[in-house]
Amino acid sequence: MHGSLSLRAGVLYVGRHADTAHVRAYDLDGVPLGAGFSFRARDGHGGARVDGLAVDRDRTLWIADRASSSVRVFSVFGRESGGIEFLRGAPPSDTRGGEDRRGDLSGICDVALLEDSAEEAPGEDRLLVTCGGTRRHGLAIARLDGTWVRGLRPEGHPLGHFRGLTRAKAHGRWIFACESGAGRVQVFRDGEFHFSFCVPGPGGGRLEPAAAAPLADGRWVLALRGATSALVVVDAGGRVVRTLAEAGRDTGAVDSPEDVVVEPASDLSATRIAVLDRDAERVQVFTVEGRCYGALEPLPGELGS
Repeated sequence: MHGSLSLRAGVLYVGRHADTAHVRAYDLDGVPLGAGFSFRARDGHGGARVDGLAVDRDRTLWIADRASSSVRVFSVFGRESGGIEFLRGAPPSDTRGGEDRRGDLSGICDVALLEDSAEEAPGEDRLLVTCGGTRRHGLAIARLDGTWVRGLRPEGHPLGHFRGLTRAKAHGRWIFACESGAGRVQVFRDGEFHFSFCVPGPGGGRLEPAAAAPLADGRWVLALRGATSALVVVDAGGRVVRTLAEAGRDTGAVDSPEDVVVEPASDLSATRIAVLDRDAERVQVFTVEGRCYGALEPLPGELGS
């Protein structure tokens, strides 16, 4: 199994896939909210994936499905209402064919919402679309109708390449792009490259950032894997200020995390953090002090769920 998480108004959405994709909502005490839904390829003859999951204000689910190289759109009850297969209006690419064309969604691995964007159209929500591999055009902003707005330049260079993007998340003016293949996080402000940072691992190596989520005070939670796994808090400059969970398979530890989300709260003591790990077989909920409330079960797609 693999999957993704999203949090909206105290509701945690868990998406997982093997061949069939499954989505279910929970409250943060782990109580399932409804039966959830499953889906496959649009023609019914192939599998589907939940590589990225975002939920908007209307509880519409935006799902990055690498199996179909598209963003698929569902109601909370599982009715598919549209999708994006190519970011329309992208400028002609100066590369020849292949998946590195602007607007191409091959290798899509995440989708996030830019709400009330202050960029070119204030008040208009946008999508932040992430594609993996070695690509110049792996991170793009689009309108909700699939119209290409702009691409983000890796390290600020028009000819640079992202290497193994996994997820990207936005908060206000900031975007944190987790570049697992390069062992770093690239930080963008107002759509422009600002800086990058690495998290050191054992023996001086770099850990692989898998996912990031913002806290209300400007810090970020990072899910890390590679030589070891960890869930950490970093400050605005990328320095680790707290370790919430270390590597392990027991409750309260993390094992190759895939995604992390934060329920925002002005009182940090009330903030809760959900992390998906262990090949998407477990979702745990933590406080900002690292206390673990336990794991959700059963997860969508499991027997009896």
